[in-house]
Amino acid sequence: MAETFLTLTNSVLARLNEVELTSSNFSNARGIQVQAKNAVNEAVRYINQKEFSYPFNHATNTSTLVPGTFKYSVPTSTKHIDYNTARIVKNTDLGVGGNSLTPLTYNQYIADNVEQEDEIDTTTLDGTLTDSATTVTVASTSGFDSSGTLFIENEQITYTGTTSTTFTGATRGANSTTAAAHSSGTQVAQFSGGGIPTHIIRTLDNNYILYPFPDKAYTLKFDYFTFPTTMSAHGDTTTIPDRFAPVIVDGATSYVYQYRGEIEQYQLNFARFEQGIKNMQTLLVNKYEYVRSTVVLRPATMAGYFSTETTT
Repeated sequence: MAETFLTLTNSVLARLNEVELTSSNFSNARGIQVQAKNAVNEAVRYINQKEFSYPFNHATNTSTLVPGTFKYSVPTSTKHIDYNTARIVKNTDLGVGGNSLTPLTYNQYIADNVEQEDEIDTTTLDGTLTDSATTVTVASTSGFDSSGTLFIENEQITYTGTTSTTFTGATRGANSTTAAAHSSGTQVAQFSGGGIPTHIIRTLDNNYILYPFPDKAYTLKFDYFTFPTTMSAHGDTTTIPDRFAPVIVDGATSYVYQYRGEIEQYQLNFARFEQGIKNMQTLLVNKYEYVRSTVVLRPATMAGYFSTETTT
């Protein structure tokens, strides 16, 4: 049976010789029972803080890139991205055979490639655009050519004229794309350059930039690791495998002793907790010689701007 928030909490209470909870009264816990519940979540958080790359926190991101967009947000609850796994998925319709992206440092990007950001003009739709409309109403057309091509999601639209807030004479589904409806607030872009991304850059706010920016709606994949979700309901579970439940209980028990000021018992249980975490790392990470990538600068070609760091 899978370990739940209830069973983990009751394991802690049993060690403390305290009254255990049931699924019926779990949400009405009081006193030491509340401390035990809080301690279980604290132990789970601590285990995850000690190691970036537990396999049970592994996930794969798959996203469709937006033509003319160079910066993207990381998935919710991301703890660590392995940028060495970033790749563009093969798509014969888009003329891309699939390729791996090379990580660059942000400083290298600023020094050599940041000018790509000046090649893009963007605005947003002001109101819904139907799939047959020939006038595109936007927040502003400032900076856009008097005629040219717009990129809205996966659709390209050519136009022949502008006002301060509209593109007129629009031909929908240009360049073999498909005309579609678009929601108010959707980005409208015009750019020169771009192409199939070949490099990925972690930004200072822990998101990422692609170089060159995509000129088509390519698919990007990369592997990443997530933060744990705080448990609240009695049936909630953690991603940590059940066989390591005693490690969670050791940690949670030590925290309760700390809350109560019982320092000797706290130290005893916390030492056991730390040893349990080391055993987890040995079994789950070091056993498979898992390699975590870290972007660093090398004075070589662009293809060499990363190294690897082995988890210990």
